[in-house]
Amino acid sequence: MLGKIFTLIVGVAVGILVLVYHRWLVRTVGTNGWAERVFGGGGTYTMYQLLGVIIVVGTILYVTGGLDKVLGAIVGLF
Repeated sequence: MLGKIFTLIVGVAVGILVLVYHRWLVRTVGTNGWAERVFGGGGTYTMYQLLGVIIVVGTILYVTGGLDKVLGAIVGLF
């Protein structure tokens, strides 16, 4: 129980930090060619924002047990 609470706090914090500091990440790491092709101009910024949202949602799903159901449904399609 305590481990899941710790995971929730750390995961949501990391996701929010990625969302808030996505501009700093792009300036530090540089642009991503794949993201620029797929999302258009400024696609690297969009990629980092989506990554932050995925981290937050994925962490919440993991802690609540919903990740097993989502992954089971996705894998069940194949």
